[in-house]
Amino acid sequence: MPAMEHLEQDARIRVGIDIGGTFTDCVIVSEGGHRLTTKSLTTPDDPAQGVIDCLEIAADHAATDLHGLLSRTVAFVHGTTVGTNALAQRRGARTGLLMTRGHEQTVTIGRVKQKITGLSEREKTHITHLAKADPPIVAREDIRAVTERIDSGGNVVVPLDLEQVERDVDALVADGIKALAVCLLWSFAHPEHEERIAALVRQKHPEIYLSVSSEVAPLIGEYERAVSTIFNSYIGPTVGDYLKRLEDLLSDFGMACPLLVMQTHGGLSTVDAVRNRPLLTVDSGPAGGVLGGRHFTDLIGEKNIVCADVGGTTFDVGLIFDNRVQFDPLPVIDRYAYLTPKIYVKSIGAGGGSIAWIDAGGTLRVGPHSAGAVPGPACYGRGGTSPTVTDAHIVLGYLDPDHPLGGTVALDKSAAESALASVAEPLGMSVEELAAGIAEISSAQMADLMRKVTVERGLDPRGFTVFAYGGAGPVFAPFIARQIGARTAYIPADSGMFSALGMLTTDLVFSEERTAVTSPPLSEAELTDLNELLDSLAAQAIARFSAEGLDASQVRLRRAVEMRFRLQVHQLEIDLPEHPVTPADIETLCETFIETYERTYGRNSAYPEAGIELVNFRVVGTLALERPDLTDRRKTGGEADSQIGTRQVHFGSSGGFTETAIHAGDRVRVGQEIAGPAIVQRFGDTVVVPPDTRIKVDEHGGLVVTIEDVPARETRSLESAS
Repeated sequence: MPAMEHLEQDARIRVGIDIGGTFTDCVIVSEGGHRLTTKSLTTPDDPAQGVIDCLEIAADHAATDLHGLLSRTVAFVHGTTVGTNALAQRRGARTGLLMTRGHEQTVTIGRVKQKITGLSEREKTHITHLAKADPPIVAREDIRAVTERIDSGGNVVVPLDLEQVERDVDALVADGIKALAVCLLWSFAHPEHEERIAALVRQKHPEIYLSVSSEVAPLIGEYERAVSTIFNSYIGPTVGDYLKRLEDLLSDFGMACPLLVMQTHGGLSTVDAVRNRPLLTVDSGPAGGVLGGRHFTDLIGEKNIVCADVGGTTFDVGLIFDNRVQFDPLPVIDRYAYLTPKIYVKSIGAGGGSIAWIDAGGTLRVGPHSAGAVPGPACYGRGGTSPTVTDAHIVLGYLDPDHPLGGTVALDKSAAESALASVAEPLGMSVEELAAGIAEISSAQMADLMRKVTVERGLDPRGFTVFAYGGAGPVFAPFIARQIGARTAYIPADSGMFSALGMLTTDLVFSEERTAVTSPPLSEAELTDLNELLDSLAAQAIARFSAEGLDASQVRLRRAVEMRFRLQVHQLEIDLPEHPVTPADIETLCETFIETYERTYGRNSAYPEAGIELVNFRVVGTLALERPDLTDRRKTGGEADSQIGTRQVHFGSSGGFTETAIHAGDRVRVGQEIAGPAIVQRFGDTVVVPPDTRIKVDEHGGLVVTIEDVPARETRSLESAS
């Protein structure tokens, strides 16, 4: 992309920042539609410094300083892994927990399936040897029982002993807790006791970070609601301190616009709102990429895409079916299921930094452990000695030692060869054979996950376009597309920074939700209660925009309900009409639910005879923001002069190295076609074009990849093939 110094110097800009496990990515879009992309290594000990480093690189490219860059910023969107890392690494705040007496050890006991929740099939193999997540997210000694009980009808069965609560909280604070979670029985419907406890704690211990379940997750499911509330408090101080520090730094450097934070359900929020519900930032980076993919479905004319985000640490897969982003009904972190609206993203430890190793049986394995940003792959020259996928790629010729990653990280091929040799020799393999094996295993693991996320929902992966991004996505795109039987793949421009770009394609979103279980047909009184609940949720959503100083008159509301067949525990979200719900709407709603159920789980999977339940009601308020112009402004037509040389590249199935054309990404033209074998070296990534594959540059600067020896696909679900 053209550098900013070639554009109007005083143009207003929009900035997207995404912190990944290895790199921090920055995308800047000017009001004229031009883009500048930069990368810097993530700084795990101080993520805010990595953001500033990335912005300083951008300012240098734009021939200005950081103050000059930020002073003309009109939108700054940020996706952060701070909360995710705090949970995964158990580096959150020590958290106390208050639960209704008799239920206080709910989280300690866990669900029956907690030991295997979120694990892969391989990890479940020896189930008798598995244990619960350790250490637990909240220590047993930090849990207190609350004498109280409100039943499902709102009747006070046992009065709240607030004096005992005060003594328990005082003791927990004196013992060193920094955060507190409160989750009482039936509080999602009747929060009075939680509200009284919250008022007490906020008055007496304002320094303690407090979460109450009726505010964090007012939904049925005591265990998952408690986990959600604990998670929120556990990461609250860490996320809040980080965002406050970053906000202050950006302000000191002259940024006048608000810092907007990406949320896991697919919208943006203000810093103040996120401090109250930091749980909504978990996995927000991958969510940005999926939203960017949704934006591209309209641009490239593909309504079914499987998003493949290959980063330095993980491989993340999202799904867009029939132009709709798919949501995860019950997300999981470290075997803890929790309740929050979350874009469906499944991950495995397979990325550029994934480490190759030999297991006890003498078999070559790749991942899930990663070299991360520090020390990183051996070829980074930062002290890493373990062989990684990136090291294999440089030995295979995919990556060029003279083409620094992200324009900043030089690659050391000899260091990569030495690291690979430490594993190749015990296996009796050459370094090149090992590198090819690592690449093949990685591709197979990624293809397996893509098949899993599609087939689990009754969808045929052959009916999808692989939408590949992330630093290593363009390397793997043609290989994983071929493995799942997809005929095409798409690699967007700036794919190495695509999650950051995707965040600029979304809007400000606040949502409110509440459980109110009811079964059709509904009486007149039940319909009245339902409509009053929806009106109340809508008013709460609008009030949140107003509280943030935003123009609530421009907010668009979407109403939805999660439905299920009676005695089931998982729900599907179905849209509700904008007008008050009528008996006819309920009939249509049930028909739509059955159709959606069978489209999701396969033909004849629905069982209407069991009865249908309306469970969780949700109102989502959206305030639309300006979308970036993603048209490619490079020259079109004419004779292309993108080839800059050749080198030997190993494509696995060819059985050896092949003389391969090397193209410069900044020289390719819109409309240009390149037949494999070829390599396209771009600023933030490298595109591999194997034999029997070709690419074409589209009007958005993206690459349409065609796998030539794959049979023509059919866009269909498995149900239509049964």
